[in-house]
Amino acid sequence: MGAGAVGGYFGGVLANHGEDVVLIARGAHGEAISKNGLRVDSYWGSFNVEVDVTDDPSSVGTVDLVLHCTKLYSNAEALPSIKGMIGDDTTILTIQNGVTSGAVVAGYYGWDHVLQGATYIESGIAGPGRIHQSGSVARIEFGENDGSSTARTVAIRKIFDKPGIQIEVSGNIVDTLWSKLVSVGSIGTLMTAARASLPEILASPHGEETVRMLMEEIVAVGQSQGVTFPPRCVESKLAGAKAEAGEFQSSLQYDLSIGKPLELDDLLGAVVEIASEVNIPVPASSALVTVLDRFKQGSVDPASV
Repeated sequence: MGAGAVGGYFGGVLANHGEDVVLIARGAHGEAISKNGLRVDSYWGSFNVEVDVTDDPSSVGTVDLVLHCTKLYSNAEALPSIKGMIGDDTTILTIQNGVTSGAVVAGYYGWDHVLQGATYIESGIAGPGRIHQSGSVARIEFGENDGSSTARTVAIRKIFDKPGIQIEVSGNIVDTLWSKLVSVGSIGTLMTAARASLPEILASPHGEETVRMLMEEIVAVGQSQGVTFPPRCVESKLAGAKAEAGEFQSSLQYDLSIGKPLELDDLLGAVVEIASEVNIPVPASSALVTVLDRFKQGSVDPASV
């Protein structure tokens, strides 16, 4: 569901390895896939695969698994539209960013239909019907809320265990999602607010200090919710970001640059909201959310940002 840069990649790989896949895609991208197949260029090689595609989820019928990949701000439209695909035994695996997606999906369909996941991948739509993925990581980490191994986690892991995908069942998916948010919520939002690359931010007088402060605020709020982070989480995340600064991309920054709505409320915005509820000061995070607030619904003139 949402066969863009992320969903298109994973769906394309599964289809190329013989799985029965339907891509939900709209506009020129979906039309190109229907006419010419899906082209995927990746670290593991390139392929073109013929795969079923539609812009109407109600036409698909009941499925075993929905890989939910739409932008967070599309949930209000996307989640009701997949109702016809959800049978008694259907699982919805959400790999959206942030820490709130699972609860949102469960609000529509119940936790017995939902698994939460995090994905780590650098990919983009290179043109209609074409996905470009770079780097040796295309990973999904997912799991049950209680960390248990179940029939569905075993089955889904087996489905995704393909060349071009690294799949891992998490023993604590909530901690996993918060740990990812430490990087995504801090660096991606700062890049977007600064209209700058990560190397440019790190080269500025207070850039590294600001990134560290944002990460520390996210960790503090996560800990207030019972989250356990890896030892030296902030230093480890910061060191990793510095080592790969030139490759770091922000989907939030990209969406701002083309005038699309922003996933702000469900990323760093969610941290600020929780912090307010539990009376934890997060001045750096609050400042960035305030700076970007007027762009949440998209910019009429992207050039103006």
